[in-house]
Amino acid sequence: MNDSPDSEQVTNSDSLTMRLRDPLLFLFGVESSIRRVLRCRLSLLLAFALVATAAMAREYDAVSWMHAPQDLLGPFAASLVICTVLFFTVQICLAVTGVKRDPQSDRIRDYRVFLVGYWMTAPLAWLYAIPIETMAGEVVSLRFNLTLLSIVSIWRVLLFSRVVAIQFGLRWWVPLFWILVPCMVIAFFALISAQLSMVSLMGGIRLTQTQQILVNYQSTVAGGCFYGIIPVLLVALVSIGTSSNPKHRFEEVGRGNVSMPKSVWLWPTVSGALLLFAATLFQPNLNRSTEVDLLLREGAIEEAIATMQAAGEDAYPVVWDPPPKHPDRGDGFPEISLIADAIQATNAERWIVDRLMVQADEIAMRQEGWYQGTGSLEYLRERLQFEDEETLDGMLVPFQKLRELKVGDQKTRQHREELIEIIEEAREAVIQAKEAKASEGSTEDEDVAENQVTETTGPVVSDEQSSE
Repeated sequence: MNDSPDSEQVTNSDSLTMRLRDPLLFLFGVESSIRRVLRCRLSLLLAFALVATAAMAREYDAVSWMHAPQDLLGPFAASLVICTVLFFTVQICLAVTGVKRDPQSDRIRDYRVFLVGYWMTAPLAWLYAIPIETMAGEVVSLRFNLTLLSIVSIWRVLLFSRVVAIQFGLRWWVPLFWILVPCMVIAFFALISAQLSMVSLMGGIRLTQTQQILVNYQSTVAGGCFYGIIPVLLVALVSIGTSSNPKHRFEEVGRGNVSMPKSVWLWPTVSGALLLFAATLFQPNLNRSTEVDLLLREGAIEEAIATMQAAGEDAYPVVWDPPPKHPDRGDGFPEISLIADAIQATNAERWIVDRLMVQADEIAMRQEGWYQGTGSLEYLRERLQFEDEETLDGMLVPFQKLRELKVGDQKTRQHREELIEIIEEAREAVIQAKEAKASEGSTEDEDVAENQVTETTGPVVSDEQSSE
């Protein structure tokens, strides 16, 4: 890739017709293909269609389209917001350089071309369509998805910086740092506001293995953004200074005069058709799981369990966490004790118990008003004695039911027994403290009564004193 192409070479190399392979070569940063795509007036529609296929690739095996069609619109809204932020950042940096641009350029056209370049990177999300969950276990699948997320994110940032450099006639590394600054800020605040990360770091919660992996990943990325923002910002400022030299500026992308043959539409058409076919394999299971979720949140637990038993385990997604989920910012319904009652009443199969009782101990404590988690038993032993007897009784009810159902593996059951012992000790301590306080109050009342009697009757007079 040549960062300083001669204008005549660029003009001669740019064909007036977009080729079928140009959208693919665009993803690998080929300059001639990028220029053809950016100069075509129909590229905006093509890019829009590709974003739609990217949304399908993300959600076809994760979300029920029938129950949550709005999730397919999420990528459009997010891309518009992020693209707008990046566009204004680049425009500010270009203005600071002080170099005069082409008089024929205007902001509206610049934004349209900028949006085309951003949306044309969307097909990288097709990699998310790999149904790894059906090929490997939950932990391996999560590690694979996080690795893929990292690769696609880095690839997309590098590719888009290349596109911006070609659009505005810059060296490729210059817009890289202009783009990284807002991206790192957005990523940092998105990660620190992530529900799972915040609750797990502050609450002492016993996480599942997959949750712990996700928290570690979030913490690593957030830390990289936090500590890396200053160096990246400094390099961005240096790049602005170097770009102020006209010798370091090259020809910008010209106005649209490239036609698009119908064959190019094979990219969104074929990919969309393949994803729709794949959706027919996953959507029925997702629809059933969503219906069960709705029943559980409505409190129709026995009906939900009956639905699950009638359909069978294979009729539901491999990765599925029905409510109540932990941590859950919602109302946390249904209650664990009610689920336990329904399981006993319906004689639910073991796979249903395992599905509905993920992190049951943590959820039960949270539903009783304890948000500090159960990770530290010593902390629980110190703090639970300050709870009232009614709260402690409420904590014991679901734990006793979970004990009867033998929920969880051996380690979880052992931890639960220790929790029950701590809660019972705290309850006994609260009762003893209450009795001691009541006893002290009774003694004080007796002393007060004696004093009142003495004051009323006066001092006791002997018989001799009386006869005298």
